[in-house]
Amino acid sequence: MERLHGSKKRTNLAVAGIATVLSLVLVLSGCSGYRNDAHGDAAQYSSKVKVKTLEQTRAEEAASPSVVRMKTIHHSDYVALGDVARAIGFHAQWLPDGSYGVGDNDAAWTFKPGESSARFGDDTVKLPAPAVKMSNRLYVPVKALQALFGKTAVFRSEAKAVSFYPATDHLLKNGIRAQATRPSRNDSSERERIRELGVIPFANTSEGSRDAKALIADARKYLGIQYDFGAGDYASTGKFDCSSFVQLLFAKYGVDMPRVARNQAERGKKVARSELRMGDLLFFYVPGRFKSDETVGHVGIYMGDGNMIHASPKPEDGVQITPIDKAYWADTFLFAKRVLPD
Repeated sequence: MERLHGSKKRTNLAVAGIATVLSLVLVLSGCSGYRNDAHGDAAQYSSKVKVKTLEQTRAEEAASPSVVRMKTIHHSDYVALGDVARAIGFHAQWLPDGSYGVGDNDAAWTFKPGESSARFGDDTVKLPAPAVKMSNRLYVPVKALQALFGKTAVFRSEAKAVSFYPATDHLLKNGIRAQATRPSRNDSSERERIRELGVIPFANTSEGSRDAKALIADARKYLGIQYDFGAGDYASTGKFDCSSFVQLLFAKYGVDMPRVARNQAERGKKVARSELRMGDLLFFYVPGRFKSDETVGHVGIYMGDGNMIHASPKPEDGVQITPIDKAYWADTFLFAKRVLPD
């Protein structure tokens, strides 16, 4: 009897095992007879996997903001200038005179710890509270951002953060400041023509005033001098940024130029590329997803034969000669100005 009972028990276990396996197969195949059973009606709990196209992914990335966190200082919301500069696409660093500079290839904005104003080229921008230096970083009030960068970048203050968005013309509702930063319609069409042709027409090297030829000869003497963002006076630092190089050279020939490229672009008269002469100034923007591409960020001096001499961190570091029909410079060209007298 015990032997029979044990055999019967093993048979029952085997049958139960087979039944369990069959039940699992039916459930997994979606064929359960219990239609109201969650395991049986798997379709109602499943959905199609949506795969984004490469174009959709790129579009989302292009529209995504760059976020800067706020810091509470003296019961007010502040942001670190270095973080703001990186978010927009600017360079930022402490300068030799103890001020803090922000800009492209020169320090267009300068700030000093403890002061309630900043310099934007030749202009003064009032801040609602003083700039604060902490742990070798400089902070400015969030409420100052619109006055400082509102015409260059698109941003919005949110919960303890400032979000910077890709800059487009329709978002920069107030436009970009004057002729120094926005090319005319003719300039824009010339830029499109350059992009199509891949070259910039230029005038003969022999054309240029006596001062222009002397200035270019003088400029060559500085080839190889190191570039330094926000460089101080050349006599004491031995370095240039793009606009301090222009300022020093033109001063030798009786032309008093502003310190930064944006203000230098306001001087002189516009000239077409086909009419370029030695000594003409060439203005460029520095590309960035979060800032306007019509804002002056670099300046060079036309030498003739399609070349310019300029102080730049690229393609080499320092004062250098560069063909202006190179793809990067052709694409970022804004306009040219003639400052030297004919």
